[in-house]
Amino acid sequence: MNGTNKHKRRKSMVQSLSDSDVKTSATSLLEESTDSAIDTCTTIDPASILSEELQSELCVNETDSIILHKKEKKKDDKLPEKWIEEAKKMSKAKRKKLQQLALQKTKQTQRAHIFKSLQENQLGDEQQKIMFSSSNLGHTDTVRERLQRSLRMEKLGLQLTAADFDLLHPKEVRQEYPIASNSTPRKLDSAHMKGDKAPLGTKVADSKGTGSKKKTKKRVRAIFTSKAITTSDEFQTPAHTKEQVETSTVPIQEVVEVSEAMTRLLELRKKNQERRLKESSKSIDPSTQEDRVEPKYIPTIIPLKTTRELQLENRSHSRPLRNQHVVQLQRRPEIQMARMQLPVCTSEQEIMEAIANNEVVILCGETGSGKTTQVPQFLYEAGFGHPEHPTFFGRIGVTQPRRVATVSTAKRVAEELNVGFGEAPGGHVGYQIRYDSSHFSKTTRIKFMTDGILLKEIQQDFLLRQYSVIILDEAHERNINTDILIGLLSRIVPFRSKLALEEMEEYRALTPEEQNEFGGVHKLLKPLKLVIMSATLRVEDFTSNTLLFPSPPPVLRIEARQYPVTVHFSKHTELEKYVEAAFKKVVRIHNKLPEGGVLVFLTGQQEIMQLVRKLSQAYGSKASRPVKSCKSSRKVSRTLSRDSEYVPLEHDDAEEEACIEQAQDVDSYQLDHDSDIDSDQEENDSLAVPYIHALPLYSLLPPSEQMRVFDEPPEHHRLVVVATDIAETSLTIPNIKYVVDAGRTKSRVYNLDNGISNFQIQWISKASADQRAGRAGRTGPGHCYRLYSSAVYDTDFPKFTPPEILCHPIEEVVLQMKAMGIHNVSKFPFPTPPDRHAFVKAVQLLEYLGAITVEQSADSTKEEITRLGQLLVQFPVTARFAKMLLLAKEMGVLEYTIAIVAGLSGHSPFVTMLEEEPSDQCTDELAEERRKSDMLNRRLQWANPQSDLLSLLRAAGAYAYESCSSSFCKENFLHEKLMSQMLQLRQQLTRIVNTLYAEEEGFTKIALSSHLDPPSPPTEDVLRQIIAAGFMDQVARRAPRGMVEEGSKLDRNCAYVNCTGDIKEPIYIHPHSHVFTANPSKLPEYVVYQQITRTTRAYMRNVTIIEASWLGSIGLGTSLCSYPEILEEPKPEFNASSDRLDCYVQPHYGKYAWTLPTTKIPYPIDSKWEADYYRWLAKLLLDGKVVPYLARFSSYLKRASILVLRQKFEAKIQSLPLALQRKHIHSRADLKKVWMEEGSERFLLPELQLWLKEPMDRKLAREWRHIVTE
Repeated sequence: MNGTNKHKRRKSMVQSLSDSDVKTSATSLLEESTDSAIDTCTTIDPASILSEELQSELCVNETDSIILHKKEKKKDDKLPEKWIEEAKKMSKAKRKKLQQLALQKTKQTQRAHIFKSLQENQLGDEQQKIMFSSSNLGHTDTVRERLQRSLRMEKLGLQLTAADFDLLHPKEVRQEYPIASNSTPRKLDSAHMKGDKAPLGTKVADSKGTGSKKKTKKRVRAIFTSKAITTSDEFQTPAHTKEQVETSTVPIQEVVEVSEAMTRLLELRKKNQERRLKESSKSIDPSTQEDRVEPKYIPTIIPLKTTRELQLENRSHSRPLRNQHVVQLQRRPEIQMARMQLPVCTSEQEIMEAIANNEVVILCGETGSGKTTQVPQFLYEAGFGHPEHPTFFGRIGVTQPRRVATVSTAKRVAEELNVGFGEAPGGHVGYQIRYDSSHFSKTTRIKFMTDGILLKEIQQDFLLRQYSVIILDEAHERNINTDILIGLLSRIVPFRSKLALEEMEEYRALTPEEQNEFGGVHKLLKPLKLVIMSATLRVEDFTSNTLLFPSPPPVLRIEARQYPVTVHFSKHTELEKYVEAAFKKVVRIHNKLPEGGVLVFLTGQQEIMQLVRKLSQAYGSKASRPVKSCKSSRKVSRTLSRDSEYVPLEHDDAEEEACIEQAQDVDSYQLDHDSDIDSDQEENDSLAVPYIHALPLYSLLPPSEQMRVFDEPPEHHRLVVVATDIAETSLTIPNIKYVVDAGRTKSRVYNLDNGISNFQIQWISKASADQRAGRAGRTGPGHCYRLYSSAVYDTDFPKFTPPEILCHPIEEVVLQMKAMGIHNVSKFPFPTPPDRHAFVKAVQLLEYLGAITVEQSADSTKEEITRLGQLLVQFPVTARFAKMLLLAKEMGVLEYTIAIVAGLSGHSPFVTMLEEEPSDQCTDELAEERRKSDMLNRRLQWANPQSDLLSLLRAAGAYAYESCSSSFCKENFLHEKLMSQMLQLRQQLTRIVNTLYAEEEGFTKIALSSHLDPPSPPTEDVLRQIIAAGFMDQVARRAPRGMVEEGSKLDRNCAYVNCTGDIKEPIYIHPHSHVFTANPSKLPEYVVYQQITRTTRAYMRNVTIIEASWLGSIGLGTSLCSYPEILEEPKPEFNASSDRLDCYVQPHYGKYAWTLPTTKIPYPIDSKWEADYYRWLAKLLLDGKVVPYLARFSSYLKRASILVLRQKFEAKIQSLPLALQRKHIHSRADLKKVWMEEGSERFLLPELQLWLKEPMDRKLAREWRHIVTE
């Protein structure tokens, strides 16, 4: 059988060959098979088995032979007997195992064969690239992807479709390229082609084909004129792809200002271009123009660059920093030696190289590494800020979250650089903080400022042209302003680099003469550098946030100058009496450990002052006997609350508010007498340092008192500083060897749902605990004693403190960003985005205030800032207070309102009983009672029974009258620091108001008078209405009888209900308010409040009594106030003074639709009441109320004017209101405007004549001209 098959195959092969090759092929084939088939084949003569015809057809010769295969014998498959016997003896298990091994070997062989076959037949890389992946189903290929796929198919020899072929091989078609709308198009006429240079990279050839010649042409770039440079609609969310992230919105102000230098460049080139064209046209001989052949224009191929290539270009553009302008300094030797010991100075080269080669750099270094003071000096020495630097001649801007740190750091840097400070001659270092802008000048090269100041500057100049580098210090604190700045600068820095590169390219294209005419390279925009400095390694929010930084910036870590610190945990955690535990720990350190300062961390002023007093009495140099503790009727509450409005425009220490709040709500926390003092005092005399010099440190402390911690303690005294977390990162206290950490902090907690806030004593984060411990290792090996166990540290302490933006209302953030052109604030690249609910609450409040408008549609919500909102942003206070100032200007009470707003923007200036330091001895109870009585009497002199804010106004006026005397504050129990800040803010607001309205006609500048007379009763009513307008969403009404059934009599009878319904519980007037009374019958019906804090109840703070009739006008146009119908009685009337139609309504206010007294409002003009509006206007026109001259005709009407309202379908009667509606007449001014138009002099005459009897209708026509021109 096999032989037959081989024979047939050979036969077919022979048949397929040509005649000349048949014999040779057949012979060779037979020869190859002879050796292998010699035993199975037989040779025969072809003539014996083939016919003559078949022999001729196969071209077989007589000498050829045919070999036939013999039938093979079937082999015997019988196994040897030996094997069979062994198989019979094999066990069943062994046989099964051998079968499995054989099967496994067979599978391995088959698997290897399959893998080999797959490998031999697999597609190549180029073939795989032209295939479509199932993961891209629904994806539309871009032009670049189609080009790449077509190119690969062509290389593989595959057939292309017509569309792909045309895309890969486009036809050369002459095309006119559009030029930006704001630039002048260039015509390629004959004069231009001959007299000017051709575009770069183009070929100019004549029709004879004599050759080509390359010429150059300067490119024309578009001028940006839109308000946002946008490649996508809004900021992308983190869930989007990287390509979407890289094309996010750049919100800016008018970009025409941004491209000022570019505009000048283009205008200069245009002018010179026209001049050259004019000169070249004169030199052309008219007789030869007909014979000249027009050259052919071939457009240039413009290469497209990827985002990565553009980034590399931007980086290469910043390389000239290496050719820097070095500034030589003359530092004092002792300062130079001290600088060399700082860890950051050893990394100066790495830091400067990173800044030179990157737009954004993150610098991590623990407190004490010297980064805050030294990095600005590195930049200063490298030439940053120098007027002659070729690239970075702008200022060095450094932000700090706190005013104290801003001032102290600026002074320290000026001292180390040995240059002038502030406005002094050669003042290269200065600062600007809230209320104080007098410490920097035009010569300032390093400007320290609070983060709120830089935010204001961005609103005025989005590109920050006056700066070459911005340093954001203390970024790890993550306050609101710093987060906003990081998000804004993440867009400003690359955008400014792009504009700078474009302007430089245009400048280089100019001739030397044109460059001189332009003014030099210093007129161009330069790149901006950003340095983010953090004291912790929590930088993942910056580096891993692709929405913030598409390309992660480099992170440099600086080791701090840190000596080893031994951390000691307590065996037991004292949950309540941790202040007493801190006292015992300080006593043991003082008695048993070597010399060295002690730093104690507590939560607030009350705890600090109690511990300082206790230490001074027991171990001070004047201590003579144990101290008798003052009795206290109540213990400290662990839940505290805030006292004043938080101003996001300026970061303030939260513990300032907590100290005041605690003093108003609770008695001081008294330490129990420690029995160990008596025994320890016996050892005190034998110590090398027998006494303790205890000092407090907190934000409310006057600056002079704060600076005492830097002074050397008296001889034979150990320094003990008891501080809040202000000493954690902001200040470095020298010679601290021991740290006692209570592990607590006082944090403000906001409920974003109902607006209630309170202060709570909470555990600090692990990062903060490490910061506190590091304070003990600045000058030598130290010890940190933690008043909590390691188990509490591991389980209850969070890793990091949550960002501030997650814990506070963000209405000021939203308003600021709306003013800067950021429409969709929720997609702004925050390092940590706030909750969606926080945005909703912020937008709701701004809508109440009229700062933004919200338009709802089926698929989206459009939020736009109003003209009022743009004005509110210009004031350095919250939107509520800014609206109060604008209303006060209209009502003529601006000076009083400025004083009220200045008081509300800070903290309460009234010293409470618990804030006043008691005498060293508490034995004379009668003297103590007299002191308390005197304080109460002093406070009552400021009391106004109608408003706590008017009480504040009295204190501000008296302080100014007494020439800001500190003795006046002490005698009248006022905080001198807060009163001084109030006066500074009054001065600032006065300057701003005078500047805003300087050009307004009739406005008189306000002078900050020291004699602020108390307001009269009518003026007080106006002020209370203005206060109500600023807090219209914080209106409370007495709870109905029976609504509160539980609690004390005070709980049941003195409760109030919030108007918005967000607060689901009763609220009460605080007992310290001057409005409060325990008599329910004397409590006011309606009040407004500034804030709600929680202690034992939800208390309203800074309360003002208002009238219910005011709310209808105040809430007009907001969702808080509604009116179902316009009242028929009293009837609508025309208000001649306001030139409008007024009506009377019964308003409903708030969520619970409180019925308010009848209120007169402007007649609403909307679809619901539009027809009735024009009918009423027509009636009053007939009665002579709108145009007084028509009153003499009102008694000659054919029918009563009231019929206009009743007979709504009578054509003759309704002709007059329809005529008014067609022209949209709303006032007398609108009528006169129409009458002044050409051809409209007789408007309304025919309609009015229909209403008059004869002959009065003809008389009206005769006197019509007088009516129109009156």
